[in-house]
Amino acid sequence: MEMTYGLKRVAEPQYVLPTSAWKLDNSRNIYPNELRISVRRIHLEGTSFKQICTESNYNEEKIKQKIIDIIIRRGKLHNPVTDTGGLAFGTVEEIGEEFYNPQNLKVGDTIICNASLASVPIQIENILAIDHVFNQIDASGYAILHDHVPIIKIEEDMPVNLLLYTLDESGTLYRLSQLAEGQSKFLIVGNNMITNLIFGYVIRRQVGAKGEIVCLLDKKTGMQVMGDGIDQLIAHVFNEVHFLNILKPIHAVERLKLNQQFDLSVNCAEIPGAETINILATKAGGTVLFANLINNLKISLYITESISKPLNVENAEGYLEDYETFDIALVRELADYFENAAVMKVESAEKDESAEASASPYDRSLIEQSKLEDFVCVSRPMRNVLREIANVSKYDCNVIIFGDTGVGKEKVANLIQKNSDRKMQPFVKINCGAISPNLIESEFFGYEKGAFTGANTGGKKGYFEIANNGVMFLDEIGELPLEMQVKLLRVLESREVVRIGGNQAIPVDVRIISATNQDLEEMAKQGKFREDLYYRLNVVRLDIPPLRERPEDIPPLSLMFINRFNSQYGMNKQFTYPVLRELQKQVWRGNVRELKNTIENMFVLSSRDYLQIQDLPWRRDREQEPIKHEQTAVQSLDEAVADFVRQLLQSARQRCGSTRQMAAELKVDQSTVVRKMKKYGLVQ
Repeated sequence: MEMTYGLKRVAEPQYVLPTSAWKLDNSRNIYPNELRISVRRIHLEGTSFKQICTESNYNEEKIKQKIIDIIIRRGKLHNPVTDTGGLAFGTVEEIGEEFYNPQNLKVGDTIICNASLASVPIQIENILAIDHVFNQIDASGYAILHDHVPIIKIEEDMPVNLLLYTLDESGTLYRLSQLAEGQSKFLIVGNNMITNLIFGYVIRRQVGAKGEIVCLLDKKTGMQVMGDGIDQLIAHVFNEVHFLNILKPIHAVERLKLNQQFDLSVNCAEIPGAETINILATKAGGTVLFANLINNLKISLYITESISKPLNVENAEGYLEDYETFDIALVRELADYFENAAVMKVESAEKDESAEASASPYDRSLIEQSKLEDFVCVSRPMRNVLREIANVSKYDCNVIIFGDTGVGKEKVANLIQKNSDRKMQPFVKINCGAISPNLIESEFFGYEKGAFTGANTGGKKGYFEIANNGVMFLDEIGELPLEMQVKLLRVLESREVVRIGGNQAIPVDVRIISATNQDLEEMAKQGKFREDLYYRLNVVRLDIPPLRERPEDIPPLSLMFINRFNSQYGMNKQFTYPVLRELQKQVWRGNVRELKNTIENMFVLSSRDYLQIQDLPWRRDREQEPIKHEQTAVQSLDEAVADFVRQLLQSARQRCGSTRQMAAELKVDQSTVVRKMKKYGLVQ
């Protein structure tokens, strides 16, 4: 049988393989040696998917259009970064009479095309949804598969998203399991927790509990995976998880004392130039596996030569016999962990200069604003607030900011002032609740000399005169006494003030920004706040959501604060992954202010370079409560044993995030832990 390998589909240039071709013929009618599938889901190579998302500013419609545009131009999905494509899942529509069919495929079978879509003619009519967890799209269209394209027939109950993601690693995971056998210390470097977890699980599966697996995750990672199953898997797979800049390899190796430690290290980072850290951290005679095609094998060999270290260096495996069987079994074991996985977008405090340079003027203004102290805009609600700020800053109107204590109302006022036409003029900040009622009028309006006993001999300017041509920020405006509200309203309407003891009207031009955590509208109905003043101040209303409604802002805020404390105290402390996840789970009734104070508390009181779960104030307090072995009253042996076991379980639960971790620490089966906790009333 003639092996055409899809050459009939090459449109330009001719006489090359489909993978190398610029464009393929993706017409619907099939040749005798071809098969057509109805495409339902597509997995894209991670680096290219991220670039497409970044270039589209994570706008869903723009992402869809960019992917479709690639297919229109090329007749295939040939990603622009790595020259790879992805995998497709779909249903068999038509089979050519000469198609080589050892699996006895039939129309209606569900399959995965386990070959790069850089070599497969494809047409996409519509993209229905985007899955940022797995770098995938739900789509409608078709793909043409030629003879000898690797095809996997799958059962409907398989988790297609995880299977596509795993199979995209081709034979690399299977090869990793072979390399891990007989080794004890492992390092995994990456910028995607899902990928790191899958590679880590393969190792843990092979070596068991005795293996030590360290995970390094690039701290500039744009997407953070989350979910209870993910947390359990992290605890099961990794002994340590660290966030750091993997493009600063010498610093990372020195900080973590990783030099020449590991028998086997894996680099699955989709970042060019991330090769060095693995070479430095792997012991002489050890093995480095580069799992991503973006890694430069040539550069890594140059590095090993330059430092005179003998290493076994392997690159990503394309095809290994039976790797599909290995991957399918792996996915069945992992499926439950990933069932409820989700991601949130995290923007690192370390902005990429090149990204700033390429941003539009509007985007650059947002970047500039987001650099201001204590203001992180990652979540959708806060990004919306930021855009409202950008708009309102251009207009000279009064603004009132609503939000709970500690959400950053003053920071919002700072943003408005710094981006307004009055940014070079005075900015006067007043806490209305902190001024003595006896002094409030003189503070606002000033006084002439001799106006009252104790007055300065030269008189004094009030806040309005000081703020003339600028901005006045009235914090806690709801605390302003009613009699003062009347006078404030008069100034806002007349645009002039009269000092105490004077009779001359002084013109003032002041923009008012006010803030409160109270319901002024309700207070107005109750007669506690003047309705006419409320409407004068409330030209534009900005509502700042509490931190509990935007948990995705917690990790970047935390990273910003710890970087600030590092600079302040001359240290270089970092968070471990479980700490960030724990911080994210808290309610934070004191909002950003409470979060900042908590991190400073951890920073000051912990002697560790990498902050652990036990460094959290609420965990530390519990840990300081010892297990009481002495009984204050006479107990039976059974009662004493029960008390001791209960306290032991409670203590373990406080340190561990799951019953799986507790079982590992207590050296018993997980089922034993669950049974004992039920027996002693620790779970329902």
